[in-house]
Amino acid sequence: MNSITFAPGAGHRRVDERTASTGRIAEGFSGLPERVSHRHVLTAFKRAAPYIGVPSRLVHAVDTLMSWSREVDWSEGQRPIVFPSNETLSQKLGIGIRQLQKLLNSATRWGLVAHRDSANGKRIGARGKDGRLIYAYGIDLSPLGVRYDEFVRIADEGTEADLRINVLRKRLTAARRRISSLVQLIIDEEIGGVDATGIIESTQLATHQMRKVRDERLLQACVSKLEGHAAALDERIRTVSGRDNEEREPVKDSPSGVLNDTHYTTTKQPPIAKATYCRGLARNSSERGYDVRNNEPQSEVEADLAHHGVDPSFIAAVAPEFISCPPEQMTWGIIIGDAERLIAQAAIPANVWREACRLMGQKGAAASVIATAHKHVRGDVDRPGAYLRGMNKNAASGKLNLGRTFHGLKDHAKRQPVRSLSSSSDLRSVGQLLATALRSGSRVGPALL
Repeated sequence: MNSITFAPGAGHRRVDERTASTGRIAEGFSGLPERVSHRHVLTAFKRAAPYIGVPSRLVHAVDTLMSWSREVDWSEGQRPIVFPSNETLSQKLGIGIRQLQKLLNSATRWGLVAHRDSANGKRIGARGKDGRLIYAYGIDLSPLGVRYDEFVRIADEGTEADLRINVLRKRLTAARRRISSLVQLIIDEEIGGVDATGIIESTQLATHQMRKVRDERLLQACVSKLEGHAAALDERIRTVSGRDNEEREPVKDSPSGVLNDTHYTTTKQPPIAKATYCRGLARNSSERGYDVRNNEPQSEVEADLAHHGVDPSFIAAVAPEFISCPPEQMTWGIIIGDAERLIAQAAIPANVWREACRLMGQKGAAASVIATAHKHVRGDVDRPGAYLRGMNKNAASGKLNLGRTFHGLKDHAKRQPVRSLSSSSDLRSVGQLLATALRSGSRVGPALL
């Protein structure tokens, strides 16, 4: 339907379909019901305003206008008309005259107030000894009284909807935390056939989009999807756990009935390379000095790295942002070269690097520099040079456990996405989350939304 506006000329009020409709509502006012006061009308309007979408500035303006109204103005045969000047209203509301005019026009289009203009366009009125209006021209608050029952109904329906939406949001939070726990178990147990990263990204994106949504059907669909996703993950874990239990059978290392039966165990830890060490300066058995091409550990720090399985590929997987080659192509020479490049970028003094090479060997020193730079970027280390100097002191006293440090960095990198999902907070933008979810959508399955 096309909007028609009547513009009678400068100095006169414009009339369109919405203002005319508000005028017809005002004409239907015949007094408030028994036991309903104008304060009840104001309260009902304030309760319904958030669900109607009335801006807060309009709510404040209506509240201010109601302060000039009296109880007798809302009785049968009367009209609740208030007549403060624009200057007084603008002072009360803390806005300019032009802003006030736009605000009153907006209130008329929202069906909240009407206007009853005098011959000269001024707001004026007078009351008798009984307080009743003898005559009044100004802002008519009758539409609020006519719409009282509507406001009460909208407020009650909105309150009930809030309760249902609150339940859905709690179910959404519970499903998100459930998925977080299951994904963490899948990562820890290294269960195959599940795209853990894709699940995290899709769940994070779904919960992010539902934060301010009040559409119950959309919320219900999202909650059902996440709960179904959690059930599928749980079933996958149960299936894999049941299969592992069936395949696990007791193995006898000696004939039955033999006393002092000895059980043999295996370990996944690589054997510690045998080498000769001295405190501080590393040396090999040939006494030819340090050689990066030598696969045998040439210092206590390098032996600790080998004991924990920390090789060039492991370091590249933990800190890929500092590595110049793919993990499968990594060598200790590349690691050392990248570490030397990081020295200048992280403002690590050259003498501290040389001391690290003397105490830890070039491999251990390079690994220490990469670990320091990784913690500096993460925000755990403020001064990389001082931190590496402290690592040198620990290496000299035999207290440096660099292998465990790298395993800790690996665990942190592995659990960080799950932590962000558990707390429903992520530093990435929605666009980044959406791009990642779309990249992994073909592996995750049906979309969550």
